[in-house]
Amino acid sequence: MLIGLSLLILLSSAAFCLHQKRREAAWRGGLLDDCTGQVATPRLGRDRAGFATLRGRLGPVAVDVRFVPDTLVHRRLPQLWLHVTLRAPIATEAVLDVLRRPAGAEFYAPDRLPLRLPVPEAWPVDTLVRGTAGAEALPARMGPALSRLLTDPTVKEVLVTPDGLRLTVQASQGARGTYLLLRGSRFPLSRLAPAQLGGTLRDGLDLARILSEPSSETRHARAA
Repeated sequence: MLIGLSLLILLSSAAFCLHQKRREAAWRGGLLDDCTGQVATPRLGRDRAGFATLRGRLGPVAVDVRFVPDTLVHRRLPQLWLHVTLRAPIATEAVLDVLRRPAGAEFYAPDRLPLRLPVPEAWPVDTLVRGTAGAEALPARMGPALSRLLTDPTVKEVLVTPDGLRLTVQASQGARGTYLLLRGSRFPLSRLAPAQLGGTLRDGLDLARILSEPSSETRHARAA
């Protein structure tokens, strides 16, 4: 009888774990189901961890949306970041990375940029600005649009490259009880709200339009 009871407990535990695993997979895969209307020709998918991805277009701009779970910094709650990449030619040969509240564990940010640039006075002081040669002019080119964006506490990173730009914003923060008791990551988010993605897309398009225009230095070089 004891063996039968033990077997029943094991089977029940296995069934519960399987149910939880399927539930977690369904949650990860459905996070962007409500957001397909934010882009043209939407294509939903999943990454290697099972998180939803979304690809589409906004006019001539290709859009790539994906999630990045971040549980590396133990002194804070886990974060679920949203990466929104807009692929459009940028009038620069430089790379610029603007990182808010750096903790030294941002594995998703480029870590081999050779220059550390001064933080403009209008920006929050807890901002790290890095780049390659020629990136010095990019913050001023983006002007008030970038300054306003950096005051949003959900914004984590703005990355500019010659091929486009990427915004990293907070999609959700881990539940405190689950993390404090079990050090687990459970995010109180059923699905991403279309308005949240739409706002990030508009911010990215604003910056892309500004950066697609040749800089004054480029215009002067061409004129010469």
